[in-house]
Amino acid sequence: MKYVKIALYCLLAVFIMARACPAQEQEKSNSQKRAERIMALEERFAAASQEGKTIKGVLIEGNSLFNGTVDIRTKPYGKPYTEAELKNALRSAERNSKVFLITKDGTLYYPTVKQGEADSESMGGYRFERMISYDQKDRKVLPWATLTPLVGREIEVLGIVYPGYGCVKGLYIEAVKFEGEYIRGQGK
Repeated sequence: MKYVKIALYCLLAVFIMARACPAQEQEKSNSQKRAERIMALEERFAAASQEGKTIKGVLIEGNSLFNGTVDIRTKPYGKPYTEAELKNALRSAERNSKVFLITKDGTLYYPTVKQGEADSESMGGYRFERMISYDQKDRKVLPWATLTPLVGREIEVLGIVYPGYGCVKGLYIEAVKFEGEYIRGQGK
């Protein structure tokens, strides 16, 4: 009887282990799928960048752009804010003000959800895939970014441009790339 109980416990253990393994294999395959998706996105981003099909621009906070507190047109490209103006723009963006991308030629893009999606979320808080260098990968920087901390900085975007209205075009962002650290003052 003693050996029968041991055999039953062993069979039960094997059964439990067999049921647990597919879940671990599924997790591994999900992480592999993500890695493959990111690699494909990196390849598309690099190809689009070489072909000039990405968009480079500076992220601007909407209130300062439209209410006259900052005149972006009088500032050099890439330096839209003084330090005091940047503090205000970042605070406003953190409080859910809209963020726009303005290019060197003055084209204004409004980040939006994918065409056909009815529901949206704050694009300032949405996580975009970030294209990072090998050095950044070695330092384990975040592989994603949100737009809010990037206000006032130049970024490169892979995405889909929609016609928009007036002089503002819609922009569905698939991935972003930028120099330096994600949050100012943090990192090396």
